[in-house]
Amino acid sequence: MKKKTDYLKIAHRGASGYEPGNTIRAFERAIDMGADMIELDVHLCQEKIPVIIHDAAVEGNLVEKLTTVQLKQFDVGKGERIPTLQQAIDCVKGRCQLYIELKGKGTEQPVIDLVSKNKMDNQVIIGSFDAEKVRRSKEIAPHILGSVLTGKTDIDFVSLAKSAKADIIHFCWERHPSPHVLLTDELMKTCAGAGLKVMIWHEERPEEIRKIVQHDIAGIASNLPDLLTLDS
Repeated sequence: MKKKTDYLKIAHRGASGYEPGNTIRAFERAIDMGADMIELDVHLCQEKIPVIIHDAAVEGNLVEKLTTVQLKQFDVGKGERIPTLQQAIDCVKGRCQLYIELKGKGTEQPVIDLVSKNKMDNQVIIGSFDAEKVRRSKEIAPHILGSVLTGKTDIDFVSLAKSAKADIIHFCWERHPSPHVLLTDELMKTCAGAGLKVMIWHEERPEEIRKIVQHDIAGIASNLPDLLTLDS
């Protein structure tokens, strides 16, 4: 079993419980709170530039139809604007790692190109709920860690991960009353036997966090990343 501190502390969309998620403001706050890694969501805008936003549309406008200049017109909270992936990289490089969740179609190649251009191949995880996106990413860049996300509890997780060529199985069980009970010894042993790292998110219940990290997990995410630094 790992020590309690031996796991990645991942800020879900930055410190999104305190600041507008997926913004530079949220990323800076997360770094100040000691996050090891910042998770963010990526779509492509009209120019095929990766931009950081969770949904496919902003105020009823499809992101893929808007330019970066047009996207900058939207206030996404506290005066923050929708950043590009390059701006996010400029913010965190040398300070924190990135967990890039692929949301929009066609995001695989542009994201990997940008990661490689910035020489951050060993500082990122590329993940998605879409196993095909993860698989394509691994085919393009086998050396970059790939993660497949799932909120399900009753499927063959190893088969899902293998179909995606993923290195990580990422459980998104935040709606479950006690996610730690799903992380059985048998499940953890099966994942380890298949060479899979295990991550989980997002969790904002301190006692649940303490129970989750007793398992051999690679990382846990929270909207409140300061909760991930346990004092005992």
